[in-house]
Amino acid sequence: MSAGKRKIIILSILVVLTAAIWGGTMINRSGNKKASELLTLDESTIHIQPEAGYDGFEGWGTSLAWWGHVLGQWSDQKKLDEVMDLVFDPEKGLGLNIVRYNIGGGEDPHIANNTLRPGGDVPGFQPEEGKWDWEADPGQRKVLLGALQRGVTIAEAFSNSPPYWMTVSGSVTGAVDGGNNLKDEYYEHFADYLTEVVKQYKEKWGVTFRTLNPLNEPASAWWKKGNIQEGTHFSMDKQMEIIQKVSESLQSKGLSDTVISGPDENSVDETLEMLEGYDAATINSLAQINTHTYNGSKLMEIRDFAQEKGKHLWMSEYGTGGSESHNHEDMSSVMELGERIIFDLRVLQPAAWVYWQAVEDESAKNNWGFIHSDFSVGENYELTKQYYAMANFSKFILPDSLIIPTDDGRTVAAFNEAKQQLTIVTRNEQSDKDLTYDLTPFEFDNAIAKIYQTSASKNLEESELPLYKNGVQLTVGQQSITTIVISNIRIKD
Repeated sequence: MSAGKRKIIILSILVVLTAAIWGGTMINRSGNKKASELLTLDESTIHIQPEAGYDGFEGWGTSLAWWGHVLGQWSDQKKLDEVMDLVFDPEKGLGLNIVRYNIGGGEDPHIANNTLRPGGDVPGFQPEEGKWDWEADPGQRKVLLGALQRGVTIAEAFSNSPPYWMTVSGSVTGAVDGGNNLKDEYYEHFADYLTEVVKQYKEKWGVTFRTLNPLNEPASAWWKKGNIQEGTHFSMDKQMEIIQKVSESLQSKGLSDTVISGPDENSVDETLEMLEGYDAATINSLAQINTHTYNGSKLMEIRDFAQEKGKHLWMSEYGTGGSESHNHEDMSSVMELGERIIFDLRVLQPAAWVYWQAVEDESAKNNWGFIHSDFSVGENYELTKQYYAMANFSKFILPDSLIIPTDDGRTVAAFNEAKQQLTIVTRNEQSDKDLTYDLTPFEFDNAIAKIYQTSASKNLEESELPLYKNGVQLTVGQQSITTIVISNIRIKD
């Protein structure tokens, strides 16, 4: 090869290498370009304003009734571990950090027609008066202990019904007429029953329940004998009586680590009605207000009541099955779940948000729950679309975060100072939509944000999005829950 040809080849190689280097540099610069550019903000821009936020958020949870009772007795430990990881492990699963343990009443074993649904027959610890059985309820206990091992930080105990022998009807399913079902002479006995379970769990299994709730939707009149689950109506005066009896029993046993929560009504309006009717002694006995948000509109009022009285506030139960027939890919339940969480965090502003039961019975043929398993036969499970939608919230809105309502009804944000992480979650039930978020109150050096989307075709699908110096823009798909996660971000001084 001649020197001239050799020179031409070397020059060509240098040109190619230079182009590649400069091309790569240009690509990198282009990728970082938006991080130094400003977005044009207008009246449609959604503002993330930390000063509008509230702190004290403790996390996400689930009740263990009735799935803990069933799955905890599986012989296939590997399958059970998989479900437990999917629900409680922060890396492998949803990372739920709160559990509500159901202290079962226990149905009359001699009853001719046991109407309790699969899993709903939670065993009681006092099968008859004067007799205790501390080996009862091994399934739910196994799930409780496994959840604590996986990072659960808060445990609450709650009751749906007293033991059958304390009831007027002789059944944990309710009174014949839907009225008060705890015999008048057994209020102290029932208080002793609940607090003794709390005491035994602390001493025997090392579990301290932070709160104890003797009530579950007590104002409701649907707790009638022959129901498919445990339930007990308590009129307002009887609610006050059992709350105060439980308070006295906790004190007499030196269980100062456990305080009382309640009343756990089905709707926020009923919860507020009960609270406003309680006398001062009962209010003083309550450390935490629990409400379900299946119904009602007085979220701000109950929030203000809790703040005025200096009480902790939890959204302690909600679940949804959507409007479609049984289908693990159902999106109507996903959109209802997203709407409820965002609305509750923005308006009710609870310290915790708790789903009813993470695992539902497949044989019920509905769309409730994050995981389905047939409670009557087999030891298998399947994820539902709701699982991924819940992950959009629970995996990224971390405990101890500042919850920021935003000025958009479909969006909530959270800032975790310790992790230097900003999370934005939005739902979109309409057609594809372009959104712009103003991040002016924050400072960050990142060029990209992480995006996680759940929709009819996506299950928490991850992607990246370039950041502007003052915000972020993205398109959200129809019927979707979208989460934006920005790391290494700080609130400006």
